[in-house]
Amino acid sequence: MMKNYKLVFLAIFTLISCNQIVNQKEDNLNSVTTISEKKVANKKTDNAEISKNRIDTIVIKNQTAIIIEPTDKQIEKRKKEVGEEDFYIGTDDYMWYLNESTEAFRKNKLNVLKIKNGKIIKFEMENGNNAILELSGEDELWQIYLFDPKLKPKKIDMTDSENEYINYFN
Repeated sequence: MMKNYKLVFLAIFTLISCNQIVNQKEDNLNSVTTISEKKVANKKTDNAEISKNRIDTIVIKNQTAIIIEPTDKQIEKRKKEVGEEDFYIGTDDYMWYLNESTEAFRKNKLNVLKIKNGKIIKFEMENGNNAILELSGEDELWQIYLFDPKLKPKKIDMTDSENEYINYFN
């Protein structure tokens, strides 16, 4: 019986694409540094340019909500740390908040970009500086950042994403 429950939960988990963010209120993006740097790009999308170097670099130029997803290795590590059942219980809550956040962003016509952890994000700001975020070794499996080229990127609390959106962009 418990095994069937886990399989159903795993199927739901997979369908929703492992999207989740840990609650955390943070006014500033502590792990981002601002530097002057030349543009690096090989592949373009609507919101970002992706460069293949030693590790993928995602270049963000427009107003965007960035959803950071964990790697399979990070998921497996966390399951071992907290136990598989507790992991899936927590994941269910996170996915609900992530879906609510995504709906709020799309309602406000904000681009939403999903990125796997282990990447480097380069935020190109209007003032000519760049903010660099290296996504490696983070304790949090799921995260959301908001970016406007006029402002420094901000890591937000996904449980209050609508207010975070209003406070950041207005």
